[in-house]
Amino acid sequence: MPGSASIAVRNAHKDRGLRQMRLVATGFLLLAVLLYAVSTFFGRLHPAMGYVAAFSEAAVVGAIADWFAVVALFRHPLHLKFIPHTAILPANKGRIAEGLAEFILQNFLSAEAIVAKIAEIGPAGKLREWLLRSENAKWIAALATRFLSYGMGAFDDVRVRRFVHATVASKLKDVDVASAAAQVLDVLTENRRHHAVLDEVLRLVDEAMAGEETRAYIARAVAAESPLVDAVRRMGWQLDETIARKIVNGVARTVEEVRQDPDHALRRRFDEFIAGYVEKLKRDDGTRLKVEQIRDELLRNPALESYVGGLWQEFQAWLAGDLADPGSRVHGAILDLVHLFGQKLDEDPDIQRWIDEQILEALPALVAEHRAGIGRFIADRIKDWHDDRFVLEIEREIGRDLQFIRINGTLVGGLVGLLIYTASHALK
Repeated sequence: MPGSASIAVRNAHKDRGLRQMRLVATGFLLLAVLLYAVSTFFGRLHPAMGYVAAFSEAAVVGAIADWFAVVALFRHPLHLKFIPHTAILPANKGRIAEGLAEFILQNFLSAEAIVAKIAEIGPAGKLREWLLRSENAKWIAALATRFLSYGMGAFDDVRVRRFVHATVASKLKDVDVASAAAQVLDVLTENRRHHAVLDEVLRLVDEAMAGEETRAYIARAVAAESPLVDAVRRMGWQLDETIARKIVNGVARTVEEVRQDPDHALRRRFDEFIAGYVEKLKRDDGTRLKVEQIRDELLRNPALESYVGGLWQEFQAWLAGDLADPGSRVHGAILDLVHLFGQKLDEDPDIQRWIDEQILEALPALVAEHRAGIGRFIADRIKDWHDDRFVLEIEREIGRDLQFIRINGTLVGGLVGLLIYTASHALK
């Protein structure tokens, strides 16, 4: 049942209970009036009628007095507005709102109370238990799948694509690509990190040139293209393959030397080249201008936009088809991920303690930041209610219990009246 419908049913039930208790309390009053009338009319028939009359008379007074007190809380009894201290709740709505908000803040929304309660609950343990239930994992996977389906449909609009492209392009035009590249290269070259990349490249080259077939292939290619070998061939010497192999072997030896020697001259030249290029990116206007021109050309290039758009459309079509499939791989992957997270969380008490610690550490600042706003919201919400709505809501919650005051007032008043009447006759 939707929330609003459930609240309406609950309110109807409370209103019905309030009306029933009002009728019961009024019935006690009418019964006391009837007893008083009967005992007064037939008072001479028997001495006991005096006791009944005393009881019923005091009961009527008590019932009316408590009826007045209960009604005066919510409204003016009999609409007599000149009687002081009536309609107490609507007349003091603002003060009550502030007091109620302060009461809730101090007793329920204090950082200490919330931290203590959350610590007692153990959020990591509750999360672990919740995730280990297969129906909850299925619910998360289904929700994520529906969200993806909705998102793919919502963003598959030319207006959205045009907006995103224009926004991204305008932002990229403002980016200082040269400085950003220089900063990245600074980080990559710090403590000779870039030599790891160089070593890997050299290793691949060395392994490739170690094979006889590879050397022979490169030698033939060198022999076919090298001006030196071509000149030797025109002189009538048949040394082209031999010379080419010597060139290849020389290159291979050089690669091996560079790999083995961290201080090789070629490494230093490589460092100098990188450092010089980074410095140009930072200081040289010509280099910076070239980088910006490349950036602008890429942003203006319709082929790039078409390529990216094509990739996006292909991905979108694949994802839409997969999500529509009952055996969706995306849905299955999400479900497996949720299961895996729950299992890993269950197997690792340390991470559970870490989650609890982080939540409990963050709570006090979070509560301090928002508790004043919550208090203002509560107070403002009550103040914004119309007086009739304010009275209705409070009377709906406590009005039924207040009717017992009227019933008790009737009975207690009658008993006190009977006691006074009895004591008076005893003293005579």
